[in-house]
Order: sequence, then C-alpha cells, then structure tokens
Amino acid sequence: MRRGRQRPRGSNDRAPQVANQSSQQPPTAKLFLRHGVDINTNMGSGYGPYRMPNEADVLPFVTSANIACGAHAGDPSIMEAALEEVRYYGLSLGAHIGYPDLQGFGRREIHLSTAELRATVLYQLGALSGMARTFGFELTQVRPHGFLYRQMSHDVRIATVVAKALAEFDRWLILIGPSGSNLLQAGERAGIRVAQEAWLDRAYDSNGNLLPHTHSRAQLRSQNEIMNQARSLINYGEVTAADGTRVKIDFQTIHMHPGMPNARAIAEELRYLIPNSCALTSEPFTVDEERDAPMPYLV
Repeated sequence: MRRGRQRPRGSNDRAPQVANQSSQQPPTAKLFLRHGVDINTNMGSGYGPYRMPNEADVLPFVTSANIACGAHAGDPSIMEAALEEVRYYGLSLGAHIGYPDLQGFGRREIHLSTAELRATVLYQLGALSGMARTFGFELTQVRPHGFLYRQMSHDVRIATVVAKALAEFDRWLILIGPSGSNLLQAGERAGIRVAQEAWLDRAYDSNGNLLPHTHSRAQLRSQNEIMNQARSLINYGEVTAADGTRVKIDFQTIHMHPGMPNARAIAEELRYLIPNSCALTSEPFTVDEERDAPMPYLV
C-alpha cells in the first residue's frame, strides 16, 4: 500500500518530503519495464443499462485494464463490476479519465480552465481509488480518453495539467498517453513516470501522430491489417503511416481496444507475439541497463 508515501496538500514539512520523493524517482519520466511490454485495455465503457459488448473477452490476454470513472462513461455499478474482473484476472488497475461528456462519449471538443481540468481529473481518480480500496488494491496507472487524449498529443499545457494532478493525488501513478515529447515533458515537469502507448487499430501520420477519428483512413478495419501493424511494432518498433512512410514509435504499452472486430482473436494472437508481456507496476525500482532485457524490436 502506498498511502504512507503520499503527502497531503498544505503540509508544512514540504521540503524534506519532496527531496525524499525525488531521490526515489527514476532519472527520466519514461517508464522502463523489466522485460517485454504492457498490453492495456479499457473497461466500463457504458452507463446505466448501456454496456460495451464483449469487454471481458480480451481480459485473459492483457496485463492491465483502465476503468471509466463516470465522466465520459461508467457509473458506480459498472465500476464495481469491472473491479471484480480486474481482481479475478490479476491485472494492473488503471483509471480511464475523460472530459465530463456522457452524451458525446468524451470525444467532443471541450475546453476547460486549468482549475476545472485539474478538479475533473482529481474527482475521477478519487471515485475509482475509493472503490478499489474496498477490493484491497490501489491504482497503478491513468489513461486519458477521447478528446483529452488527443489534446495531450499536441498541447503540452494540457498534458502537464493532467500529469500534475496525478502527482498531487499519488506521485507513483503512471500516466499512459500518446508517444512523443509532450508526454515525456509533462511527466518530467510533474515528477511522475509515463508510459508511451502504441495503437493496433489506428493509423498514424508521417510525424507519428494518430490520425483524427474524422479522417477516412483513421481506423484499421481488418484483422490482417491490425496484426500486420502489431508485428511491425513488436519486431521493428515502427508503423507504416497513411502516406506509406515508415515511422518509429517509442512505446512501453500497447492498447488493445475491446471494441475492434475479432477483438478476442486479435488479443490472443498479440499475447502469443509477446509471451514475455510485463504488467505496469507503480512501485519504484532501479534499472540496470546492462542487465535488463531490451525491448523485443531492439533484439
């Protein structure tokens, strides 16, 4: 349990606590895994009687799961049921946060002030964390959703606000986000670790950014296309962009979307390609680069 390391806001003994926490932080915001990569998925993408079908189908093959916290999706009953599944499969628990937009599933363009965004993030973390403690475990990672996720790829201010809110709540949380310098810069500013993410079923542009949902080629539809991208990521650390160029993608976690066609078959094949997949961990550790195994595509 990490409660003993958390510092309440307004504490007067701020200097020694911050110094102690900084000494335990890795030298960079980038997360290093002992071996392989993490495979994450989303859960609880419903509300009331509405449910995302087949979410549980991919759970035997992933290593971490992020539960919607009631803003873009989710409600207390759905969150509790998702926590049962996470405990059953022994997955690393994440909060799937987004803008308060149930009608638009968090994908509509919404702009909040810094204070509003910070409060929205903390509210969602508090909701899921409180329920998780009744199951005997705590949050490990946080993954933004929809428009908030897209903003983080090109707006370092938004990424920093989210990262600093995580640091306020629990300095050992891992922020999952789009691969690139904005995420790393936000993590370093906030003093937290970040896990850059690769997508299986989304197309990239020549700069390594995800194509927007409105783009005609944003989504990879066939199982063959998705698995080709998976093999390219795992074996070479790169993807073929929409214009045909090859683009390097730095990542520590792969997103397995449960809503994609043939999701279970894809998840099973993906896990076969990454037999040494490694769940995210919120506990600090030191890294010996000479002894730790490199990423699969660097072998």
